[in-house]
Amino acid sequence: MPQIPRPRPVPTTEPPDSSPAVLVVGAGIAGLTAAWRLSQAGVSVEVLEKERWPGGRMATLDHDGFRIELGASILGTNYTRMLDLITELGLQQQFGPANTTCAFLRDGRVHHLRAHRPDDLLRSGLLGPRSKLALARLVPTLIAQRHRLDWRTMDRNTVLDRSSVTEYARRHLTPELLEQVCEPLFGGGIVLGSPDELAAADMFFYAAKLLVPHFNSPHGVGLLTRTLADRLPVRLGAAVSAVRHDGDGVSVTWTDADGTEHTRHAAAAIVAVPAPHVPGLVPGLSRPVARLLSAIPYSRGLVVSFGLRHPPPQTAPILFTARGTNPDLAGLELHHNKIAGRVAPGRGLITAHLRKDSAHRWWDLDDDAVTERTLTAVARIFPGIDGTVLTSHVNRRDPALVVRPPGGYAALRELNAHLEHADPTVQLAGDYFGPSSTYGALLSGEHAARRTLRRLRSNRPPRTPDAKGDALAS
Repeated sequence: MPQIPRPRPVPTTEPPDSSPAVLVVGAGIAGLTAAWRLSQAGVSVEVLEKERWPGGRMATLDHDGFRIELGASILGTNYTRMLDLITELGLQQQFGPANTTCAFLRDGRVHHLRAHRPDDLLRSGLLGPRSKLALARLVPTLIAQRHRLDWRTMDRNTVLDRSSVTEYARRHLTPELLEQVCEPLFGGGIVLGSPDELAAADMFFYAAKLLVPHFNSPHGVGLLTRTLADRLPVRLGAAVSAVRHDGDGVSVTWTDADGTEHTRHAAAAIVAVPAPHVPGLVPGLSRPVARLLSAIPYSRGLVVSFGLRHPPPQTAPILFTARGTNPDLAGLELHHNKIAGRVAPGRGLITAHLRKDSAHRWWDLDDDAVTERTLTAVARIFPGIDGTVLTSHVNRRDPALVVRPPGGYAALRELNAHLEHADPTVQLAGDYFGPSSTYGALLSGEHAARRTLRRLRSNRPPRTPDAKGDALAS
């Protein structure tokens, strides 16, 4: 059975006067970051998480001696606030530079490109001259739009929000680029969706933000969320059912792992769960906000990992495949190639990302059937790999990642406008305030913490001359 590191336990019963000032719903990177920032500001806080482990889609579990990622696995060195947080936690020695090589399989030949050197694509044999010329013609658009291609400014997209990746590629690129790069990379490989459904704005965003040097940890990316959870009061197995305005604060109701229902009052709450889940948890949302959150589409991810007796003959940490090459797999992650120590010496660890249609066809199959079919697909790339499998793990993610459609950023701009004037007692955080990424989620957690601090300060009674220990004094 998987061994999932757990934070220290929180007592199941507490006296009334121990109620935290802020309750955070969700122990992913957004919720944990928000809780950490509040805690650092002297605010008492508690995190409620329905799963048995913290981390959400930035969690790493130990499975039969292999460290398997349950979600995010690529971190860019432009994640500056995340690097700051890693330093604050004293983890900087446990993270380091990661291999940025990407491999593209075409016609039986593997083409290696470095993510932080996009000019490699122009020198590669992966694409012909017409496709390379089309890429060169994109540079002025990328430069002109660069100020809108940021985690905090994506809702300002206009031109790039009008068409899907597929539509944009058909108008401005080549069929070869669409098939060999856009479909595997900006559809199945990154968001576990389809480029037919993804706004072109996100293609430009990911090109601008992921084509940088990477960093990682031998312990997996979940080291960050696990450490945060270890240093915060996190209640696991707490399934929140309602966050309601209650007088000058909020009341939060949840059911614990034993089926016991609890309700607690707090001055404020931060809800850090996927967007479509928010309206059901926060009945007091305005109708426009509830409608906009419910309409944000997510992919459903079926991802299978294999622990191997020895690694396959490939040195890149990521390998992408076009649909014509492999109709079931968008790509493979080879974690043993990412950073030294990530896998035990001599072993291999790969994760197979299924294309959207294959994930939907196989979703209701049992784990053994999914594993068998996925392994057959992987063996088309690495013949004989089935004889090296020591263990496997099937990860079903629903919802997985935001697949922002054309027009989605106009809707996000409308959502942000409504939230700017909403009651600050309940703040929202998550990866849906921009293209899905762990860094975007982290930034949204920090933003929610800042707004919550302002709310707490505005409700604070005036200090008396003998007041002591005012943790919120600025």
